[in-house]
Amino acid sequence: AFGPTPGGVAASTVGRNLAITQQVWLYPPQTAFLFAPFGALPLEIGIPLLHLFVLVSALVGIAAMGVLAGLRDTRLAFALTLAVISQPFVISVRNGHPVGLLLIGGGLLLVGVADRRDLPTAIGVALLSIKPQIVLPILLFAPAYALIGRDPRRVLVMIVAGLAVTLPAWLVTPFPLGAVAASSAERLAVDLSTLSALSRDLGGGDALTGTLMALTIVACALAAVWARVSRRVTVAAGLFLLSLALVPYAHDYDMLLVLPGAFAALVVATRRTERATSALVVFSLVLAPWVLFYWWPIAGETARRFQGGPLGAVPLIMAFVLATATFLSGEWHRHDVLPRRTPGPPKREMA
Repeated sequence: AFGPTPGGVAASTVGRNLAITQQVWLYPPQTAFLFAPFGALPLEIGIPLLHLFVLVSALVGIAAMGVLAGLRDTRLAFALTLAVISQPFVISVRNGHPVGLLLIGGGLLLVGVADRRDLPTAIGVALLSIKPQIVLPILLFAPAYALIGRDPRRVLVMIVAGLAVTLPAWLVTPFPLGAVAASSAERLAVDLSTLSALSRDLGGGDALTGTLMALTIVACALAAVWARVSRRVTVAAGLFLLSLALVPYAHDYDMLLVLPGAFAALVVATRRTERATSALVVFSLVLAPWVLFYWWPIAGETARRFQGGPLGAVPLIMAFVLATATFLSGEWHRHDVLPRRTPGPPKREMA
């Protein structure tokens, strides 16, 4: 029905998904315009360039997160090596979703509000606006942090940047609110990878979902409290993890947002705990996600291979690994630890 595909570089979307979703587009209008430059090119050129764009944005996103977290040299190389063979990276790129832009945007926004810088804040909001339903905790934390720090300018920058990228696209192609409201729960819940989907697969209900969410929140909070030196890094990582754990709509290709949690765990590791922490990160970033991704085929239920509910456990597992890494580092009981500060200019003595 879609016609021939040029040289195998493009493939038709799964007919089953089209039948279920029935034109329900759960992204802001500006997301569609993100693909306009590739659509303006001949198909044989535009599709490969789109794949390249998705790959490069993911690579830049994980590299930026590693550097912003404070990883250097061997630890940075180790972290990036694990990242590019992990299910979160491979599947996000394979499925053609530019989730790497959310990593870049989240990092820029958090840096912008922490350092009171306009441009990173504006670019961060613009990038996060293409998929805000996945990063709600970050978008709520940023203005709250700015208001607590008595920085209303940062909130104004966020509002202006959000309207600047959303309003023009909305006027051209309004968001289908009516179609979303009329859609059945089946259409909106297909192939989700959330804690609620995991709870469903485990045979539980809302009580189990609430318990799993509470455990994730507690683990992220403990990591932020225990990591006295690297608190800024662990808070940022926790926000990315909560973005996956608390939202009702996420898929297997959105798991790329767990990478800051793995990087933060490696940052807080000391020489004494480096091997144990590295093993935990390998388990939580590489082994567990791939096993959970293939959970149904492994269990012999190949008919359910497209149902990603087991992957909803990934942010919960990573949150526990991050909390364990900060606990093992011993920062929480060291009274001689002071927050890191940027050294100021040397004082000049009076002549």
